[in-house]
Amino acid sequence: MLQGREREQNELSRVLTQARAGHGGGMLLWGEPGIGKTALLRDAEQRATEFRVLHCRGNSADSGVDFAALRELLGPLADRVPALPDPQARALTAALGRGPGAADRFLVGAAVVSLLAAVAADQPVLLIVDDAQSVDLATARALTFALRRLGGVRVALLVAMRDSPATTVWQSLRVLPVAPLPDPEARRLLARRAGGVGAPRANRMLKLAGGNPLALREFPIDTEDGAGIAWGPAPFGPRLRAAFAERLAALDPGIRLLLVVAAAEDRGTLCPIASAATELGVAPADWERAFEAGLLVVTDGRVDTRHRLLGGAAYDAAPPAQRRAVHLALAAALPGSGAEQLRAWHLAAGLDTPDPELARALADGAPRVLRHNGPLAAAAVLRRAAAITPDPATAGLRLAAAAQFAWEGGDIESARRLLTLAESRTTPAAITTAAAGLPGLLELVAGDPARAHTLLLRDADAIAARLPEIPAPIAGASSPVPPVSAVRPAGRAEVTAGSANSALSGRDSTVSPSPTATEFAGGNSRRERGADLVAGLRLLAERTEWVLGQGVDRPMDGQLEAVVAESSPTYAVQLLPPAAQLLEWGLAEAGLEPYLTVAAGLRAAGDRAAAVGMLPQLATMQFATGRWEAGEATLEEAFDLASGAGADNILAQCWNLRARLAAQRGDADLVADSVERALALSRPHAVPLLTGGAYWHHGFHALTAGDAEAAYRRLRALSQPGHEAAHPTLARLATLDLVEAACRVGRFDDAAAHSEHIVLWARRSRARWALAAAYACRALLAEEDRAEHYYRRAVAAGDSRHGSFGRARTQLLYGKWLRRVRRRRDAAEQLRLAADGFELIGATAWAARTRTELDLTGTGTKPAGGSDTPLTVQESQVARLAAQGLTNREIGAELFLSPRTVGHHMSRILEKLGLTGRSELRGIDFDNGMRLTRPRL
Repeated sequence: MLQGREREQNELSRVLTQARAGHGGGMLLWGEPGIGKTALLRDAEQRATEFRVLHCRGNSADSGVDFAALRELLGPLADRVPALPDPQARALTAALGRGPGAADRFLVGAAVVSLLAAVAADQPVLLIVDDAQSVDLATARALTFALRRLGGVRVALLVAMRDSPATTVWQSLRVLPVAPLPDPEARRLLARRAGGVGAPRANRMLKLAGGNPLALREFPIDTEDGAGIAWGPAPFGPRLRAAFAERLAALDPGIRLLLVVAAAEDRGTLCPIASAATELGVAPADWERAFEAGLLVVTDGRVDTRHRLLGGAAYDAAPPAQRRAVHLALAAALPGSGAEQLRAWHLAAGLDTPDPELARALADGAPRVLRHNGPLAAAAVLRRAAAITPDPATAGLRLAAAAQFAWEGGDIESARRLLTLAESRTTPAAITTAAAGLPGLLELVAGDPARAHTLLLRDADAIAARLPEIPAPIAGASSPVPPVSAVRPAGRAEVTAGSANSALSGRDSTVSPSPTATEFAGGNSRRERGADLVAGLRLLAERTEWVLGQGVDRPMDGQLEAVVAESSPTYAVQLLPPAAQLLEWGLAEAGLEPYLTVAAGLRAAGDRAAAVGMLPQLATMQFATGRWEAGEATLEEAFDLASGAGADNILAQCWNLRARLAAQRGDADLVADSVERALALSRPHAVPLLTGGAYWHHGFHALTAGDAEAAYRRLRALSQPGHEAAHPTLARLATLDLVEAACRVGRFDDAAAHSEHIVLWARRSRARWALAAAYACRALLAEEDRAEHYYRRAVAAGDSRHGSFGRARTQLLYGKWLRRVRRRRDAAEQLRLAADGFELIGATAWAARTRTELDLTGTGTKPAGGSDTPLTVQESQVARLAAQGLTNREIGAELFLSPRTVGHHMSRILEKLGLTGRSELRGIDFDNGMRLTRPRL
């Protein structure tokens, strides 16, 4: 399947369709090497199932030999040549190299017409000529001559060439330019090749390839040259190199050198390119020829390389010595105080041996690059500085600092690679100095949380050792909510910035002031900054214990307030408590706004590293508070950021959330696939929070599908000590699921034990969800005379929003109980409310289950509020207000409903009453059987 070539495929199909109908014609595909011309020709051949297909390919070695390509093209028809008129037969036989004598070109053309017409009388003919720029002139003239005379014959000619046909014989054909793939299609093609490649690496590949399909398949995607922090040209793969070899060989040496200079400069700035090219011997005539060939265009002081890949191919083919000379010439062409960093970059590229002074110059400029070009550019500068640093320890420090900036730029994959390189060159203590907290954070998002916990405490202790007045954490005590900078261990934290700046320059690595530290510190002393960082690392370590299902559940006292007080989203994101903890303590509504504010700030700041970890948490908060559509949009964004980024643990969270949504909708295949993916990511790293999430959602799906035994087995694992899925927070959140499953399979003792656990948590946390779950669990286990009391308390204690899954779930349980005790009308009221709630949030499987229960009541569509109205109580309230002329927003304000919920009710009201619009509600007598008192006009 060709990606993004529907337009071209349709045009070629039109040529074939016309040929089938007896209207011969041709088309020429024109585009750069690798753009997909040959693939389009093959695709057309596959579509021409009933055609006699003949092909040939131009060869530069034979381009001077008359009729060389025609021999290849018409060779399969040689047995039919004798049937032609004698003069034509002799000429064509000679042209095909099968007989003596000279081939008269006019007679050869006439013979081609006769031969193709004869074959087409039996079967449509498709002629395919690839690499037509290398086809000999005699063949090109014979084919175009023949095509002009075959307009009423079933013959189609498809030609492909890389050069413009404007000055060639082929210009008589209709031309179809084959353009680079649009960005969305290029991304899809790259994804097909490399699966979930991370966004920074994907962006690098897309920039290099420029929409060229072969380049997207050939560029070395797994090497450092393809990393998100890489800059400048990248090595070509063998097929891509071969595709451009002939084109390069046809260029004058001066033009090739000019392309090398432009590719090495990579910014398109005219002055340094022109100066360096002149220094290297490129003459004005070379510029003129490049302009005439359409290779370069100069506008407003910029050089636009029209064929970017051709420039990259020239750089790739240039000998190493020439590349070094080009970079040195570019460095010499960059005078002035504002170009020191770029000059040092090119000087480094021109080296073939280490240079400690130049490495220091590059490293010293990293803060400036950070301010002007962002963290990924700073990481690239430090990576190059490390490459020419002779001392391994200093190189390791620079690599660690580069990893830090790669993390900040959202290139998690590069951060891991750079940190691994740093660890091979220097000590853990030195890495702590240059990138405190980064090893632990990388482990937390993509590796083993237990190791992350060790690394975070290691870094905290190492910094605290240099700040003796910071007390060690007291066993069992809660870490205080740290100040702003404390929880920025993997970003531009104060101590990190200062120590990194020292490391970059190769000086003594101690906590010391630096320009970047001063910039970000806001005047705090070094000791205070160190204390903040230590507190932040210890807070992250404590939260890592929670991820592992260890530690003590402590109240969220002051944590949300600290987030709200922090103006910088970059710092505030690390203060955000995990979503599951907020749910556990009943703080989902309170936590949503801080999460939304931080997410908006991170998007505005482009802080991908922080966003990738918090977006699944935000989606969890949105689902928990009934913002289902917004939650799904956030989840898709999280998938986009986490896929291919090497953030396995973040991606596992995303798959768990998708499993939950699929379970509510009853999509068994998607549940199974999502759970399998989540477990494949979480099990190798032994992450109970993520493995437990997969068990929970799989068990929840089994409960949805009516398989109570499977649900009980999976859900019970959440509270079994030593089990891979055991996690106390998840066990609490899943209690009602487990108790319902246990009751269905007759394990009432287990159900009672778990019911008491949630009762204890409800008393401690006073969370509304926990109170509702505790009452619902007791109702499931209670005797008939007490069950209704608990069900009513569960409904009253829980979430009051109509779009709440928990509320609809409780109403379903209550309605089922009412039906069992033969209170069918009361049961129908609860079940209708539950069904409406499930349908509103898209929980289709639960809505269907509820409708089944409703049918069992035998009440049909009779109303909740009486036999003379088809509307539920809430629908009646909405209808009365709408009849008064209130808008959905105004009705929502009156009834404490969202406008979307009001709209859902309005649709059902109009359907039930048989009305075409809300204006007709004004003619309804709401107090006398919903009769229409005004006739319709």
